[in-house]
Amino acid sequence: MATPEVKSLFDVSVTTKEIIFRDEVDPSEWTADSWTSKVAAQAVQYADIDGLRQTCSLLRELPPLVSDWEVDQLRERLSHAALGSGFIIQGGDCAESFADVKWDIVKRKVDLLFAQSQILEEALQVPTTVIGRIAGQFAKPRSNLFETLPSGEVVHAFRGHNVNSEDPSEREPDHRRLLLGYMYSAAAQRMLRKMPLHLTSHASDGKKVEFSLFTSHEALHLPYEASLTHNRYNLSATTIWLGERTRQLDGAHIEYARGLRNPIGVKLGPTATPEGVVALLNVLADPMAVGKVTLITRLGRGRAQTVLPPIIDAVRRSGHIPLWMSDPCHGNTFSSPSGIKTRRLEEMLAELKETYTVHQACGSFLGGIHIEQTGDNVTECLDETVMGRDDEYLGTCYQSLCDPRLSRDQAIRLIEEFANFVRAVKGRERE
Repeated sequence: MATPEVKSLFDVSVTTKEIIFRDEVDPSEWTADSWTSKVAAQAVQYADIDGLRQTCSLLRELPPLVSDWEVDQLRERLSHAALGSGFIIQGGDCAESFADVKWDIVKRKVDLLFAQSQILEEALQVPTTVIGRIAGQFAKPRSNLFETLPSGEVVHAFRGHNVNSEDPSEREPDHRRLLLGYMYSAAAQRMLRKMPLHLTSHASDGKKVEFSLFTSHEALHLPYEASLTHNRYNLSATTIWLGERTRQLDGAHIEYARGLRNPIGVKLGPTATPEGVVALLNVLADPMAVGKVTLITRLGRGRAQTVLPPIIDAVRRSGHIPLWMSDPCHGNTFSSPSGIKTRRLEEMLAELKETYTVHQACGSFLGGIHIEQTGDNVTECLDETVMGRDDEYLGTCYQSLCDPRLSRDQAIRLIEEFANFVRAVKGRERE
């Protein structure tokens, strides 16, 4: 299929917009609640179902957290990244904490993202869009939905503050937390809109453009997501993604996501197959909807060269043009000698480089990076500076509610090293 002509990130013809935003969904076959006819992986088990219904009814009456025009603006930017004329940096907490919805903490996260975007824009020479895992990342999937305490008692696993507490004595899912999650998300959104995002970018036509910050989270809790869906827009965030554990083709999460106008991300682990990825694209997006779907690969170091090329080839032959992103975090998670979950910066960087190289070799575009990070100086991920004293280091300031996050310095170093690698590749190409 011929690639639509796109003049620049901020100057798109009407014809191209029509191509980018084309959605083939029959409203008679999809509603915000049609997912209830499917099996929902990672579903939260509530004892008070009537209370959950009442909470969701209240959520439907509350103001949207984002606007539909913000969603459309992000879709336009993602479409350009899908075509190689833009780039995305998406990052933030593994699981946000209600306690961290504070001005200083949120601002440090935002400052980190914009510092990374500047580094990437200078190296890649294309406009870079910032998306935070922020203002709504309050629900988490878990490998095991229940946990056995040292006492032998079996309790629900911690599923994020939208569902329950990290405190083992407060693990029973509570539907009222969804209202708290909405309120904290609204507070974070208000903070983001008050922050001076003064950094600027130059579009290809020479115009100066103010940066925007878009928000995202994993669409795990379908009753919550559906309650904040209006006219086919999920207005809890500008973009949402489906995880490796919830992307079943015949499952409730895919059924919910297929009818949305929001851009949809899908995490792909090393077991993803070319046929399976194309099938997902066929359900989630019309082939003419450029960049509607973001394929976020999380393969682990050393796997990109074997897993990725056949998937890229199958997607190209299908006619779909998704945005390709790399999540170098999840595939490189392991436990320290004392059982602390962690990751190594060097392995994450290696996966980023391998993924970029594979896309280059396949004539494709790596259009973004998706990472778990914080603006604070935590000690949750390892790097070469602490070799040989892993547990000592990790025990210093490990604050994540779930998976380990890169500290601010580590996150900047990851992006700087990746940018230097890209510069070197581009330099060799010019020679």
